[in-house]
Amino acid sequence: MASKESYALKVGERILVTGANGFIGSNIVDFLLSLGYIVRGTVRSEKPWVNEVFESKYGAGKFEPFIVPNLDDKEAIDAVLKGVSGVVHVASDTSFSADASKVINSVVAAIEAVLEAASKVPSVKRVVLTSSSVAAAPPRPPGEGSLLLTQDTWNDASVKEAWDEDTPAEIKGFSVYAASKTEGERAASNWVKKNNPGFTFNSVLPDYTTGNLLHPTSGSTGLLLLQLLEGNNAAILMGACQYYIDVKDLARLHAIALLDPSVKSERLFGYASPLIWRDVVSTLRELCPTNEKLIKDEDIPPVGGGFVKVVPPNRSKELLSSFFGQDEWTSLRESLEAGVNSLGL
Repeated sequence: MASKESYALKVGERILVTGANGFIGSNIVDFLLSLGYIVRGTVRSEKPWVNEVFESKYGAGKFEPFIVPNLDDKEAIDAVLKGVSGVVHVASDTSFSADASKVINSVVAAIEAVLEAASKVPSVKRVVLTSSSVAAAPPRPPGEGSLLLTQDTWNDASVKEAWDEDTPAEIKGFSVYAASKTEGERAASNWVKKNNPGFTFNSVLPDYTTGNLLHPTSGSTGLLLLQLLEGNNAAILMGACQYYIDVKDLARLHAIALLDPSVKSERLFGYASPLIWRDVVSTLRELCPTNEKLIKDEDIPPVGGGFVKVVPPNRSKELLSSFFGQDEWTSLRESLEAGVNSLGL
């Protein structure tokens, strides 16, 4: 386990986290605050609960909320970067709009604006991008066999679908989202290679994220999965995920990408274990035995999972162990239980 004295950013320095009110963003903020950092978080519009949650846990002045409606607004980004030592860019377009031009271009523009602005601030030493598993692999198996994910694997299949007028309407929105994550992370990688900024850049690619919700409105995939308890099977019907990762493990991976001096120019894959929907449903049934709305086992559609394989397979897990002393991923049961308890279900 690494000592705090060895961290790339000194404890007490200021870190910027965009999208601080989201499921992933809020958990990253929470974890960085628990390590002793001051965290400046951006939200698109006023979200009073964010400040209330973090002030109640860590006291006044530790979390600094900033309203930034558009992350490609260079003046706004310049302002929030003052005095910052590290950046975690989480915010992205999750509208699932079918408008490829609007979504992809805006995501790329925001990422490049953050990188450019950060490169002009001498205090910024590390920048981390929250990407997605769909930036490397399509959400559906590309034929037979497994797909090997490496540092150089990109999801060009979804990019093609996003721009193809013949892509079926029912998958177009997700294809555009996947393409935006692919092109966004690729643009970031290319920008860093071209401009050689003074900061270290890493990205984190999670698959389906589960676990503790700091607020009901910060749910994202975590809330969607728990809506199975209400009879809403949208999470299963999407069929767009292969593995799960607990949101706290994901927050730790972001912290490693930000703070571990040995992690440079890497893509850290957040793949804990294959997400088997039958296991999800049976676990939720055990956790909430009186629930009568949960889908029955025989009604679970035959959605495949786990067709991708990461190379090298244990890099992220090994980093969790070496940097934070966590030898195992959080189990699916623990993660689901944290989500259920956080909502009082």
